Amino acid sequence: MSADTATSPFSARTMLWAVAAGILAFAALLLLGAYAPDLRSGRNGGAHALSTSAVGFRGLANLIDDLPWDVWANLIRDEDGLTDVPLLILTPEAHTNPDEIAKRLAARGDSPTLIVLPKWQTVALPKKTGWVQQAGTLPAFAVERLLRQVPNLKLSRSAGGQLRSIHDLPADAATGAPAQLQTISGRNLRGLLVDGEGRIVLAEVAGRQLYILADPDLLNNQGLRSAETARAAIVMLDWLNSTGAETIDFDLTLNGFGASPSLLKLAFEPPFLALTLCILAAAILAGIQAIARFGPAERETREIALGQRVLIDNSAALLKLAKRQHRTGGRYAALTRDAVASATGAPLHGGDAALDAYLDRLAEPKFSHLAQAARDAANPGALLAAAQALYRWRRDVIREG
Repeated sequence: MSADTATSPFSARTMLWAVAAGILAFAALLLLGAYAPDLRSGRNGGAHALSTSAVGFRGLANLIDDLPWDVWANLIRDEDGLTDVPLLILTPEAHTNPDEIAKRLAARGDSPTLIVLPKWQTVALPKKTGWVQQAGTLPAFAVERLLRQVPNLKLSRSAGGQLRSIHDLPADAATGAPAQLQTISGRNLRGLLVDGEGRIVLAEVAGRQLYILADPDLLNNQGLRSAETARAAIVMLDWLNSTGAETIDFDLTLNGFGASPSLLKLAFEPPFLALTLCILAAAILAGIQAIARFGPAERETREIALGQRVLIDNSAALLKLAKRQHRTGGRYAALTRDAVASATGAPLHGGDAALDAYLDRLAEPKFSHLAQAARDAANPGALLAAAQALYRWRRDVIREG
């Protein structure tokens, strides 16, 4: 091989940079694969606190944070954080599993919880990320099925008008009704915000601090375009959060934006992060060790070696594979007879019987007895013993070794 063809077209420094870039890219891929579900922006046009669409509630969260008061919006991505918060707002969508709502309400116990029912069917605008177009209202049954906690829940829609507060809800929480006002009725519902006909817009479920807002347009982004609606929304939430808590919490896990468990994520978080770093350090040290050669290069060897020894080994391996080792005793005895006869000048006439008789006279034990034992060997152990006896007899006769 010529020197030109043996020389690498890349320098060692170039290869080191290429390997380092590959390692960094692979590490970044692992990190993104582990944490990508938690880093989603939520701009999918849904009805949740990350959505900037008309039916989303991002505007309400921003409004809470921007007001000059001691309350801020908290977006919850972990189901474990749903139990200890003061006021939790659930924003189910039409496709939400009712069992998921029931599970969260069971975990909440007597803690105040506000459920904002969905209202609009929407279609995403492909050319504008996060934007949607209204496609009418949801069927009543699609909304009613979400709340199993209210027996005989019925949903109705009517024209707008002026809302009014009743019972303990402050009067400033009332505002003008949105178009196609959505109201509810059902057993154990205590109205707090009603329309002119007394139909319930905001209800409290008797016996617990569970509140249901029938019309989401009083809190969502399109509703907060009106300053009057925005003021009424803050008054309503402030009253629901009357325990003096510093946060108003939005559940994102119900809308699919929870922190999903992952085995890959465990590798980058304590206590398993230490193990990951140890494995990384070991890989780096192994790479450094592999950069420089230590010791001479190992020469290539033939797959099939040359020489008589290899031929003998291969023949023995074939006999062992066929389980015929013990059948070679007669051949070895004949080989020994020929070698001793040649070395001692035995007479060549008379045949095998005369030759065996001649060999029997040379030493004890007699050759014919040893040869017969070799021919009669029934297993490798017996064959080995007979062959060793023949070898010792041959060595004694012709003084080998």
